[in-house]
Amino acid sequence: MKFLTKISRNYLILFTTILLTVTIAGYFVLHIIIMRGAKERLLGKMYLIEKEIANTGEIPNLYPIIEIQKTSEAPVIKPTFKEVIIRNEMENEDEIFLEYSKKIKVNDSWYMVKLRQSSFENEDLILILALTLFTLLSSAFIISFFITKRMNKTVWADFEHNLHEIESFGLSQNQNISLLETSIEEFQRLNQVINNLTHKLKSDYLMLKEFTENVSHEIQTPLSIALLNLEQILQQDLKEETFQRVVKSINALKRLSALNQSLILLAKIENKQFITDKEISFKELVSRKEKEFSILFEAKKLDIKLLIEQDFIVEMNEQLADILINNLFSNAINHNIVGGDIRIFMNAKTFEICNTGENNLLTDDTIFNRFVSGNPKSYGLGLAIVKKICETSNLNIRYLKNDYHCFIINSKI
Repeated sequence: MKFLTKISRNYLILFTTILLTVTIAGYFVLHIIIMRGAKERLLGKMYLIEKEIANTGEIPNLYPIIEIQKTSEAPVIKPTFKEVIIRNEMENEDEIFLEYSKKIKVNDSWYMVKLRQSSFENEDLILILALTLFTLLSSAFIISFFITKRMNKTVWADFEHNLHEIESFGLSQNQNISLLETSIEEFQRLNQVINNLTHKLKSDYLMLKEFTENVSHEIQTPLSIALLNLEQILQQDLKEETFQRVVKSINALKRLSALNQSLILLAKIENKQFITDKEISFKELVSRKEKEFSILFEAKKLDIKLLIEQDFIVEMNEQLADILINNLFSNAINHNIVGGDIRIFMNAKTFEICNTGENNLLTDDTIFNRFVSGNPKSYGLGLAIVKKICETSNLNIRYLKNDYHCFIINSKI
């Protein structure tokens, strides 16, 4: 969940709670205030009626608002307020009234006076005021919510830009990370921390890369010398045991030399030292490589099947394209079974090479990692080089395993 979404959700929950609480509390407060006012009005009417009866002797009756009945002498009861239900014959419905009853004595006569006021009027007023309060608060919330949302977008625009810069930043890039300055202190501190961190990471990365390149180049010379000396020793008259040891040493050094050359190649690709691009026809490239690898195909009795709907043409470095197909062909041969198949399909948008072979536990997430291989005799850099070439040449590559092991290449453009 996004930060702003979470803040907005919490804001909505909080305001809804406050709105309901204030509306309900406001309803009861208004009810108390209005009922108090109604009682005061009934007390005022009672005073006027007592005065009128005393002065004129007339007994007003306006049922159900005013109801006065002469009664026998009795102890004075305490005046009371209560709600009563009276049938409205005209509208044929029951109505609730607030009733104030009091027993009064005028000119030696006792009267039971009941004054009433319709509660519907009070309730209607309370509801109108409560709804008005609810509407005003809701309107204020909606307006403030959209204003706050718009302001948040403005405030967080620089942060979103900087986040995009961080996501697209790579240690192998030549340019430094470019973060927008902001007037918000916390964001500015974050920018400073990120700038310092990326500068240190890039510096450490460049030092490590330079060290790796230097070591790889320095190792290659003594490896070549050792191989040459061992091959010369091999020409001498040696015992069988000594001969086998020398052969094993030569094979081990050749393997180490190939590994070192692969690492050097990866470093060159990452450093973007292959910069000259041209249109590459995969149809022509595959045709040439098929002839070059024909001896290896025959040695393992592999059946090569080509299905070319259209030529797959891409803009990339010619040397890298050659290495790409070399590694894919080598992988299809080395990880195949005797008498197996290699199928190559291409059209204008896709190049696909599939081979039979044993099942392995490698997936699309791991098969392109360095030093990962399903064959213990392989050092696991061939497909890592393939992946790196595709990345630098605007190509996508993915691995698919069904009855065959397939590598599918598509152009990103």
